[in-house]
Amino acid sequence: MKKGRVLVLVGLLLGLVGVLTIGQTVNNPDTFIEATTNTIETLDPQFMLSTATTEISNNVYDSLLDHPHGDLGKLIPSIAITVPALENGLITEAPDGTTYISFPIREGVKFHDGSTLKPEDVVYTFKRGLLVGGQATNYNILATTLLGANSFSDLVDKVGYDAAYDVLDQAVTTDGHSVTFKLPKPFVPFLGLMSDGGSACGILSKAWCVAQGAWPGTKDTGQNYMNQTMEKDPLFDKMMGSGPFKFVSWEPSTRVVLDGFAEYWAGAPEMKQVIRKIVPDGQTAILLLKKGDVDFTTVSVSELGQVEGAPGVKVLKNLPSTWLMKINFVQKIADGSSYIGDGKLGENGIPNDFFSDINVRKAFEYSFDWDAFINDVFLGAALKPYGPVLIGFPTANPDNPQYYLDLDKAKEYFQKAWNGELWEKGFKFTVAYSSGSTHRQRALEILKADIESLNPKFHIELSSLPWAAYVGAISNIQLPLSLFGMLPDVFDPYMPLFEHMHSSGGYAEWNGYLEQAKTEFDPLIDELGSNYDPQRRKEISYKLQKLDYDNALAIWHFQAVEHVAMRDWVQGYYTGPFPFNLDYYTLSKGY
Repeated sequence: MKKGRVLVLVGLLLGLVGVLTIGQTVNNPDTFIEATTNTIETLDPQFMLSTATTEISNNVYDSLLDHPHGDLGKLIPSIAITVPALENGLITEAPDGTTYISFPIREGVKFHDGSTLKPEDVVYTFKRGLLVGGQATNYNILATTLLGANSFSDLVDKVGYDAAYDVLDQAVTTDGHSVTFKLPKPFVPFLGLMSDGGSACGILSKAWCVAQGAWPGTKDTGQNYMNQTMEKDPLFDKMMGSGPFKFVSWEPSTRVVLDGFAEYWAGAPEMKQVIRKIVPDGQTAILLLKKGDVDFTTVSVSELGQVEGAPGVKVLKNLPSTWLMKINFVQKIADGSSYIGDGKLGENGIPNDFFSDINVRKAFEYSFDWDAFINDVFLGAALKPYGPVLIGFPTANPDNPQYYLDLDKAKEYFQKAWNGELWEKGFKFTVAYSSGSTHRQRALEILKADIESLNPKFHIELSSLPWAAYVGAISNIQLPLSLFGMLPDVFDPYMPLFEHMHSSGGYAEWNGYLEQAKTEFDPLIDELGSNYDPQRRKEISYKLQKLDYDNALAIWHFQAVEHVAMRDWVQGYYTGPFPFNLDYYTLSKGY
C-alpha cells in the first residue's frame, strides 16, 4: 500500500466534483492535516480493534508483504523481499499437511530510532503478539493457525506452559536471513494476513519494545506477560516502527502527530508532517476544510451538498468499501453494567442475559426498517447485506434468507419471549452510540421508534460516548447492543466469517455465544480456512451464512459506500478497500 507512487486517477473513474483554483496558494505545503471525529483506542497495533486506529499503524509500521495501492487482489514485497509461493520454494508442504512459509527479510531497513531491522525482530513481533494475547483480529486468526488453539493462554490450559511455549517457539523461527512460519495445516488466507500494511502485523523492534517494559522475549519471563489487557499494555501510548512516518505525539481526543521519516527504505515521503485532528462533528470538519485549515475529511451523503462546488474543494462520491456494519445482540452483558437498569425484566431494566432468548433477537430483527435507514442516512447509497460475507466477496450468497421489517412478526416473537413474560412486563435499557456518528445514532433511533410503537411498556434510551470510550464499553461487554462492524483486509470469506462467528474472532466472546461457536461454528470455519477446493469452500460458506440467519446473531444493517472531500491541492490520494483510511506516503500538496 505504501510502496508505489503511481497516482490513481480516481477522480475520473469515480466522479470528481470540484472547482479549480488556478494559482491559489497552498496552505501548510509540508504538512497534511486530516479532520476526523474518530479518536483512537491504543497505539499498539497488536491490540487495535478499529480501522480508525489502524490508519495510524499503517503509516508507522511495515508488514512483511503489502497490497499495491490497496488492491486486495495483488501481493507485493515489503519487509520481505519476495512473495512466497510453491513455485519459488518458499512454501513447502509435508505429507502430513504441515506447511512451512518462509520470508526472506530485506536488508538495511531502518527503524525510526536508527537501529536496523533484523529477522529476529520479525520473530519477536509475532511471538509477542501471540504470547500476550493481542486482541487485533489478525492475531486471533494467527493463534488458531499457528498454535492450533484459540489463544496461547488456551493452549497453556490444555498442555501446560512448557509444552505450549515449545509450540510457540517452533511456530516462528529464523535462520538469520529468512523468517519461517510453521502451520500445522494449510491456511488459504495466510499471505493476506501478512499483507495488512502494518495495521496489526506491523514489525516491531525487539530492543525498543523491551526497553518500554514489554515482554523480554524469553521463555522464563513469558508467564508474567500472558493475557495482557489494552490498558496495562506498556505500548499503549507509544509507537516506533520502520514505516514512512514516525510517531511524535498523541493527545487523546485532540490529535495525533507524525513526522516524515527521511530514511524510509522505499524513499522519504513528500509530507514532512501529518496531523490527524480530532473534531467533535462533521460540521466542524467541513468548516475547517472550506477554510483550508485541514486537507481531508470524510462526509456523509447528507453533507455532500455542503462541499460539492465549494471553492478549492474536490469531492469523491460513492467509493466502494469493504465496510460491513451490524447491530450486535449481547447475550451475556457484564455484571454491574449501568446500561441495563435494575437488572430485572420489567419497565425499569432487563436481566443481563436478555438477548439470550432467540425470540427477543428475532423480534428485534423484524423491527428494523432497512429502507427507512438506508434512504434516510445514505439517500439510498448503501447496500442491504446478504449476511456476514460482504457483497462482492467470493461465496457471498444473494439467496441467503434475510430478515426484513415486519412488525406483526416482531410482535409475535416478543409475545413468545421469556415464556410470555416480556410482553406483559416490558423492558428498559440504554444503548450508546459513538459521538458524531450519524449512522449509528439514526439506526438506533429507527429501531427504537419501531419497537416502542409495539408496546407502551417497551423503553430504549439512547446516549453517546467518545470513540475510545465506546470501543471500551464494547470490549468490556457493557452494552446490550453494539453497533460495530467488520472491515476485512483480506479478500476471502474466511475473514468476516471468522471475525463474526469463530470462538476466537472476538464477537463470539463479546456477544455471548462463545460455547455455541466452539461446537457449531468453529469446525466449519477451520475447514474453510484450510480447504483449497472452491466448491467445498462455497458449500461451507453458504452453510455458515445460513447458521448466522438461523441464530439471529446480529442485525446486518448496511454495507457502506463512502464519500470523501479534500482540498484541490491534495495529490496522490487513491481509494483502497477503506477510502477513509489514508496512505500518507503517497500524498503531496500542490497544483
